[in-house]
Amino acid sequence: MRDPWIRRLTALLMGGLIGVYTPEPMWWIVLGIFLWVLLRILFWRPRDFFGPELRPEILILCASILVGFGFGQTGKLALAPPLTVSHVQVAGKLQDWSLHEEGEVGLFEILGPVDVPEPGDFFKKKYRLRVYFDAEGNLPAGWDLVRPGDTLAFTAKIEQPKPPGTQGQFDYPLYNAVRGLSGWITAQGEVEILRTGTAGLSWRVRNHVQKLLVDYPQAQTSLLEGILFGDTSRIPEEALESYRITGVYHVFSASGSNVAFLLLLCWNFLFFLPRLWRLGITLALLVFYALLCGGNPPILRATIMAVFVLLGRLGKGREAGRGNSCRSLLLAAFLLFMWQPLILKDIGFQLSFMATWGILVLSADLEKMSWVRDWPKSIKSAFSMTCAAQAATLPLMIGAFHRLSIIGVLANLLALFVLGSIFELGILAVFLSFIPQIALPLFQVSLWLLTGVSEFLMQLARILWADVWVVNPGPLFWVCWYGWFLVLLVGKEKVGFMIRVGLGNLYRVGQPWIVQGIALMRPLGAVLQKVMPQSERWWSKCREFINQNRKGQESSRAGWAKLGIKGDRVLAVVLLLLFLWSPWNAPGVLQVTFIDVGQGDCILIETPEEIRIMVDTGPKTSTFDAGERVIVPYLLQRGIKRLDALILTHPHGDHVGGAGAILETIPVGWVGIPEDGLDWLNYDSFGEGQAEDSSQNGWGEGGPDRELIKILEKMTLERLSRGDQLTLDSQITLTVIAPGEVLRGTKSDENNNCLVLRLENQAGQSVLLTGDMEEEQMEEIYGSGLSYEADVFKIPHHGSRYSLMTDMLAQINPQAVVIPVGKNSFGHPSPQVLEYWSERQVPIYRTDEDGTIQIKLDGTSVEVITDRSRIN
Repeated sequence: MRDPWIRRLTALLMGGLIGVYTPEPMWWIVLGIFLWVLLRILFWRPRDFFGPELRPEILILCASILVGFGFGQTGKLALAPPLTVSHVQVAGKLQDWSLHEEGEVGLFEILGPVDVPEPGDFFKKKYRLRVYFDAEGNLPAGWDLVRPGDTLAFTAKIEQPKPPGTQGQFDYPLYNAVRGLSGWITAQGEVEILRTGTAGLSWRVRNHVQKLLVDYPQAQTSLLEGILFGDTSRIPEEALESYRITGVYHVFSASGSNVAFLLLLCWNFLFFLPRLWRLGITLALLVFYALLCGGNPPILRATIMAVFVLLGRLGKGREAGRGNSCRSLLLAAFLLFMWQPLILKDIGFQLSFMATWGILVLSADLEKMSWVRDWPKSIKSAFSMTCAAQAATLPLMIGAFHRLSIIGVLANLLALFVLGSIFELGILAVFLSFIPQIALPLFQVSLWLLTGVSEFLMQLARILWADVWVVNPGPLFWVCWYGWFLVLLVGKEKVGFMIRVGLGNLYRVGQPWIVQGIALMRPLGAVLQKVMPQSERWWSKCREFINQNRKGQESSRAGWAKLGIKGDRVLAVVLLLLFLWSPWNAPGVLQVTFIDVGQGDCILIETPEEIRIMVDTGPKTSTFDAGERVIVPYLLQRGIKRLDALILTHPHGDHVGGAGAILETIPVGWVGIPEDGLDWLNYDSFGEGQAEDSSQNGWGEGGPDRELIKILEKMTLERLSRGDQLTLDSQITLTVIAPGEVLRGTKSDENNNCLVLRLENQAGQSVLLTGDMEEEQMEEIYGSGLSYEADVFKIPHHGSRYSLMTDMLAQINPQAVVIPVGKNSFGHPSPQVLEYWSERQVPIYRTDEDGTIQIKLDGTSVEVITDRSRIN
């Protein structure tokens, strides 16, 4: 990096990146390390390596890191505090409005006071507005008349989400803050239009386009609108999934690829104009397209980056143009960082930035590879840019989504040209939509091409191993992956020289301690020589072995070189091994994790010998699958590739709903279910009427889940009942306390025949997992004479008042109790339950407040760690 501004911008953004990721209680530690390094460099003798003339530059870079770090810390001020209030009167301006599958969705800015119990500043705050259809498919009174620009008043529910409570969970507060939003507003009833306004140009154009396309199949027009404007709300989920599997989903983001398509269209279409006119018109159309998409932050981000990169390409010569483009890319990132510091933490920005960086920096080197050098220029450029973008973003994609599209490069290479043509024809039709005679044929051709591409991608998505779930490979993989880029760009010799110099500096810093250590070893060696007369001969053999090993290493290097095995190939193998091996995931003690899945249970048991058992899998509804959205990402983020067993305590949707996603993604040894008298593999065994009455909640929302039953038929099922004992590893057991006698005629037979498990380690520490047992089952256990003492007690049935049997609970003296609970309409946890444990002065942990709760039992103490405090 010879350009000083590239160094300075990189240092500032690096400091900002550290700042936004540093938890608030840790900022002073990081700042202290920065200041120590700064003082160390101030008194460093620069002539030893950098040369005296670079001393001021070092100080500037350190100051840039400090400034970036401080400004990055301020980004947390943009996060809206968690809040949920219902039936409040709001007034404000509607800024956007579109039809959604379940109702209408818009953007709403509050302009009046909001009467809430907790004081807060709502003025000028923006929210995503949702208005749902009723049972007859109609909107509440007045909502069909509103238009963007209108000033409205209505009763609503305001929600500002909590920060993520589980590793790998989607960060809604960050997502909203980066997009200038505070949360969601859900309309509760009719609306009053206080003042009509004028809709913006972007909404009018999009509305006009929708009217032009009304006679075409909605399945295809929704895909086309998603590509043109980034609106995926009307696209069927099965159609989107084929784009995800093949790695082409980025065409719906209305950001990087779309802006690139438009830039190429304008630049090539205006070839006959002078360069400055060509540049000016292209930039104007890019800005207009950003406004056309509603000016949302992703498209603004991509437009700003495209504008600066385009300006940077005006440099003379290819290398100068690439250097200017990198400087412009960093400048664009710096401006976005100044606008909203949290954007550095946004995965959309990270992917756009790294993909652009890869195309600018890596694609030229990829084109020089011997096996693509002779390809046709257009194919070679497309291949190198696709590979460069995917290589630069691969660790980010794995870390964020834990999915890897094996055929992504092929799909992008084959389909991206056509998708680019679809976008270019479609956007030309949008620009000419005021002339239907021209616009409609362009739309028709776009839809024909889109039909073919969608079918092609659907066939690719059906290929075995087209898309795989992957575990988090860990920090070593990141270091080696991007370290390989450093070697590729800087050169092996320079990188080796920097490493040698760095190690030399570390040696000089640590030399005094080494000398002192040797001085201390001398008297110890003298004592050992007297105690062990053979020590001298032993040390001489060690020295001889070391010398022989050195000679062997030198000869082995020569041998490997003769075989054609070079360092970069060895590095590739090391990267693969690091990708597949996750040594940092094994707990050193017995660990029980209550995963925050909302209103449901999911418990992960981990032993020191890496036995992993999951108990229950959280809920599944028509809009949320805990297995797919929370549990699988959590396991992959933790590097967990396999479960030894999956135990389902009883057939209710909030306990078994996520099982399908887990069993289809994570290898599971066997599945345990209770001996409850029910045939779990028979759809009809759960009683007639459950499919119609979701309150029965037999297998999930709407009744038994046929898909899960099909998956369970292929698994090894074990029926568990009282007295069964599983030995997990050395002296750690899982004992089945219930069901014993099958209970009938209770409030809920499924709840009262659930599995109750007692986990105990070799020191006698125990955890009691109670499922949804209620009073009837608690009485049966109480009268059985079994031991159910526990150091950690999971309060049954999410804290329901029907599970408060004080006679049984009085026999338990836990150090902590845990309530897995989420947003619900049942009043869980019951105030009586909370009051009971508070009076006993037992700490209460709740997943809805604390997030995922981790319990560590080391044989002497119980340690409780909550993810909401640790992540944030």
